[in-house]
Amino acid sequence: MKNYLNELKIAVINQDLKKLEEIVNFTPEFNSIEEAKEIQAYLKEAVKILEKEKSKLSNEMHKIKQIKKFNTEKNNAKKIDFKI
Repeated sequence: MKNYLNELKIAVINQDLKKLEEIVNFTPEFNSIEEAKEIQAYLKEAVKILEKEKSKLSNEMHKIKQIKKFNTEKNNAKKIDFKI
C-alpha cells in the first residue's frame, strides 16, 4: 500500500503528530519485504517522535505542578492568624 507508506513518510518527516495518530490506526499492507521493512523503519521513527513529545509534555506538566505548589505555599504563608 504505497499511499500508507507515503503518508507515513510525510508525517514522520514533518513530525506531524495528528497525522501520525491517524496513520497508526490503520493496518499497513505491503507488497514486498522491502516495503514492509521500510514501513517498519518509519514506524520506529514515528515511535521516537511520539516518545519525545510524551517526554516534553511530561516535563511541562511537572513544571505546572511545581508552579501550582509554589503558589499554594505562597498563599498559605500570607495568611495571618489573628487569634487573641
